[in-house]
Amino acid sequence: MTETKPVEPTAGTPATVYDHSAPAAIAETKADGDVEAQKAAPDAAASAYDDEAGKSTGIAMFICIVVGFALGWIGGGIGSWISFICLIAAIVLSSTITCGCGCGSNLNLNPKVKRWSTATLLCLVIQWVLAIIAIMIAYGGAAMGDTTGASYGAAFALLVVTQILYILAGVFAGVFTWGRKSCGNA
Repeated sequence: MTETKPVEPTAGTPATVYDHSAPAAIAETKADGDVEAQKAAPDAAASAYDDEAGKSTGIAMFICIVVGFALGWIGGGIGSWISFICLIAAIVLSSTITCGCGCGSNLNLNPKVKRWSTATLLCLVIQWVLAIIAIMIAYGGAAMGDTTGASYGAAFALLVVTQILYILAGVFAGVFTWGRKSCGNA
């Protein structure tokens, strides 16, 4: 049903012109026989996210975490540096997914799936900060001539916590990548 309303005359138009367009407030209603389509609408809204979005980035993030963890235990000069590079790469990958910057800006992720990348990022950043603190404690104790080993004990405890965070980051990256449906996230 259209509503007629007078249009205010302007220069060159007669005063008897009416606007017969439909008002914007009238919404379309569905027929009673279309109940099934109305019930399916919430499901369609839930699947508006891309289930495969960020999977390749998640695989790269998981590989960086696993390789970094493994080479960190091997140690040596080159193993520690590669472990550090893998840690930084995993932080960059998880932050692009979490923050939506760079290659992660066009990802249409479900927020429940995205939180696993955020958990991965938090674990990696906290792990990195605690590792720096542990190294500073160990070197500070050695520089001050700590003969009791208290500084080495504190540094060792922090390093154990960092390894637990590394494992948690790998688990969270794995859930982000492969466990989307099994954890009820998508």
